[in-house]
Amino acid sequence: MNKSFQLEENQEYLYLLYKAKNTIWHFNKLIKEGYMGYTSIKFKNKDEIFVWLEDVRIEDGYYSGVLAENGNPENVPFSEAVDWLIIENQRMLGGYTIRQYRNMLGEEDKLNFEIYCGARIDDGDDFFRPDLTTPEGAIIRIEEFYNNKDLDGIFSCKDFRKEAENIMIDHSVVVNEKNLTMITAALKTSFVDDLEISGFPNFEGIERVFTLKDQREDQHLIEEKVIYRDGAITKNELWVWNSGPSGWKVLNLVEKN
Repeated sequence: MNKSFQLEENQEYLYLLYKAKNTIWHFNKLIKEGYMGYTSIKFKNKDEIFVWLEDVRIEDGYYSGVLAENGNPENVPFSEAVDWLIIENQRMLGGYTIRQYRNMLGEEDKLNFEIYCGARIDDGDDFFRPDLTTPEGAIIRIEEFYNNKDLDGIFSCKDFRKEAENIMIDHSVVVNEKNLTMITAALKTSFVDDLEISGFPNFEGIERVFTLKDQREDQHLIEEKVIYRDGAITKNELWVWNSGPSGWKVLNLVEKN
């Protein structure tokens, strides 16, 4: 599959590169487990041109395979891969730079491009590590704790004090220890009460697509598109805060008008 085309390097493109970098661990895991479908990684060759390596294997910190344009063998260090893709059931997963190009096309051209690529290209599924090292991973992590009905685990992914501080700033309330303590306690109590009334949400067997909607200082507003097994779709927007040594913490869900 020769996938050569020009891309506009805007903020959306940079975020997609970020997603490729932070999800390639999943690609590596599949390769090590013996994935038998189509595999490819993107890197910059000695001529400073981005090219694709196919039929990928992992050997001693290198991706080994053949170049898409000429079939020549090549070894690529892990650190030089900027994108990855697999084809699973005629569907492309990964391929973030390809998605960016496709998103720039009209509807008819999108269909023709999918035919050219030989695979269905939808919104995909973002495989961030379920931990607190990225805002997207923190969202996945807290959802795993929801699935397990693990309240302590959920609390480990949240920071009610930071939420309280944001509320006070947004509503021009004086930020002092007394007000912080009072609002933090109220938020936590309300959160637990809501779980007792509504129950724990379930995120088993879903696919996720993340979008960076906004950012301010050490906080990101992340949209999570949730795709359920029956095809139903919901979209949530959550503020996530970089707390420092403790990693990213999931704050409040943004209420939509």
